[in-house]
Amino acid sequence: MLKKHGPYSMVILLLVPALLFWFAYTGHTKSTDTQEDNLEQAIQTHDAEKKKSGEKKIKYWVAPMDPTYIRQEPGKSPMGMDLVPVYEEEGEKSAEGVIRIDPVTVQSIGVRTAPVTRGQLRKSIRAVGRITYDEKLVEHIHTKVSGWVETLYVKTTGEEVKKGQELLSLYSPELVATQEEYLQALNYRDRTSSSAFREVADSGRSLVEASRQRLEFMDIDAAQIDELEKGREVQKYMTLKSSRSGIVINKNVLDGMKVDAMMELYTIADLSRIWVIASVYEYELPFLETGQNVEMTLSYSPGTVYRGEVTFIYPFLSSKTRTAQVRMEFDNPGLKLKPDMYVDVVIHARPASSELLVPAEAIIRTGSRNVIITARGKGKFLPKEVTIGLEGEGLAQVLDGLTENDTVVTSGQFLIDSESNLREAVNKMLEVSAGAPAVEPPSSDQDNQAEEPQASPGIPVSGPQKTLISDLLEHYLKVHAALVTESGSAVAEKAHAMHTALDRLKASDTDGTMKSMTDVMDSSLEGLHAGDLQTARTSFKSLSRAMKDLIKSTIRDEALSSGIKIFLNSGTRISDRTCGFAELRNRINARKNY
Repeated sequence: MLKKHGPYSMVILLLVPALLFWFAYTGHTKSTDTQEDNLEQAIQTHDAEKKKSGEKKIKYWVAPMDPTYIRQEPGKSPMGMDLVPVYEEEGEKSAEGVIRIDPVTVQSIGVRTAPVTRGQLRKSIRAVGRITYDEKLVEHIHTKVSGWVETLYVKTTGEEVKKGQELLSLYSPELVATQEEYLQALNYRDRTSSSAFREVADSGRSLVEASRQRLEFMDIDAAQIDELEKGREVQKYMTLKSSRSGIVINKNVLDGMKVDAMMELYTIADLSRIWVIASVYEYELPFLETGQNVEMTLSYSPGTVYRGEVTFIYPFLSSKTRTAQVRMEFDNPGLKLKPDMYVDVVIHARPASSELLVPAEAIIRTGSRNVIITARGKGKFLPKEVTIGLEGEGLAQVLDGLTENDTVVTSGQFLIDSESNLREAVNKMLEVSAGAPAVEPPSSDQDNQAEEPQASPGIPVSGPQKTLISDLLEHYLKVHAALVTESGSAVAEKAHAMHTALDRLKASDTDGTMKSMTDVMDSSLEGLHAGDLQTARTSFKSLSRAMKDLIKSTIRDEALSSGIKIFLNSGTRISDRTCGFAELRNRINARKNY
């Protein structure tokens, strides 16, 4: 059969491998083209997404071990490590001072927030009080005449007496004579009562009234006078009676004692109502006013609560304890409350008007200002300076700086505030660096003829003057360190040393180009010499402004390269590294030798 179809068979045998090879080659080419198309499409998609999202813009470069070493381009840190890029955050330019923190970091540092609320600030003032007598219910017993005590009816201190109860009987020659005058006046009235002359009858009645009034002025009660008028016989002894009910808290009289009008016989106090005197601190005084409700408890009588009210706030403070006294009044049923007992009182201050309130723990107190960190959502935070009013029950009144829609950070705010200070310092350094003109180095063929390079437009300074300025800056930072320790003597000592360095700089300024700044420093240092911390902080602010102007006008480039920081806020404790003086001196010396 092969022989019969020999030529055709050979053709078929040759065509079959050729067809198989053609199909294999075509399929491989299509597969390769498809992969290339897919790769190109992926690259285009990536480029489109990259173009759509935009690459993060590098803001500056920073040393990984020193956040104050900042450059505008990549390079090496003083420790030989590669500088790390810091990127601009989305929306950073839209709100000045906003800090963005990664949500994972926010969770790890334990940030808690609370809303700003509007309500009434309540406060309960707790104090220790002492029970004393109600001065309105205390009475001293005296006799109006001189005489001798015949009989003593109330003989001991602490006895309870009733109003009208007999206290003692008294013999007094003056009292006997007054009784005789009264009896004679009665007899004269009886004889003249039937007189035809009206004037004579009236004179008799007037004489009786005058005599009776003299007896009343001698504390002889009406019953004894009536008995004298009825019996028409002089009583040798007259009885002195109590004019109020109460307890005898003092007794100075004995049987047979001679007494006179100047002698205090008894002191009687009514204990049915008592006073409580408590001391409160001066910062609690704005919450107090008369009429406020008070609760009183005793340590030895748990569960018993006495209720009273504030009746008086004394208008002066104790110079030793710096406290003011508050007087409260309480009823004393059963006379269970004894004078000189110590008690615990709680004064319920009346709520103030509706005000903005924040948790007191949200406030960062720096000494010169109060700062609150507000949360803006999505890891964004913004520090705000606020004005704080009264505080009570864990809340603080906000007078200015916040709105009702704000949310404040109540935990972890100190870490956020430190990040804010660092971010603000970096931004200011970048602004100064961006505004400084570039300094071209002198060419190699002008080494001997080149002038001193100018650090900033304004004041040309020599090499020795730069050294003096760096010494002045070193003394300035020592003054700041002394302020942080809050030692007035240390501040005065460092200020004196800085004054000496300033005098050397002023002596070198023969042209007076730095006079406007050094004069301000001179006057500011006078306030630092005083030793008063408040005055020193105020003077340090003006000193810092003058120091900043001097550095910007003379050694700006060296200062920026060394990370110099000027402390315009002397009330804040700053613990981050500020600069290396060795590096600053090396840069100044390098420029001098160049």
